[in-house]
Amino acid sequence: MLKEQLQGTKYRLTNQRQILLEEIQKVHTHPTAEEVYEIVRKRIPNVSFATVYRNLDFLSQNGFIIKLHTKDKKTRYDGYSDPHLHLCCKKCGYVVDIFDCKCKLSASEDLEETGFSPDLSCLEIPGLCKKCNSKN
Repeated sequence: MLKEQLQGTKYRLTNQRQILLEEIQKVHTHPTAEEVYEIVRKRIPNVSFATVYRNLDFLSQNGFIIKLHTKDKKTRYDGYSDPHLHLCCKKCGYVVDIFDCKCKLSASEDLEETGFSPDLSCLEIPGLCKKCNSKN
């Protein structure tokens, strides 16, 4: 898929990009760049953090992955780029995917009337996860 989408552009499908995308799509924990780096190093031991970070940026800017800016001040990445919601814990940074949400459809219809075109593919809803909520 990545190869076909890059065909005819000025961008190349590098081995590092391919491996990074494969690895981030395997995990469902919304890892940070540091966590992705540790995962990718198992397959490419000599890869630099700068290379991983630069390619995460490339993949997110081109719609292959989603970049999340969570309330815990850590940037996290989601290998599933189809539109869905993210529930983000403000305390610990835990992220939960919500794939079938009627509120997303309702919000889209309501916002359509305003002429505003929202990007609902990366909607983040802050709150507290079950674990953090039970501590309060």
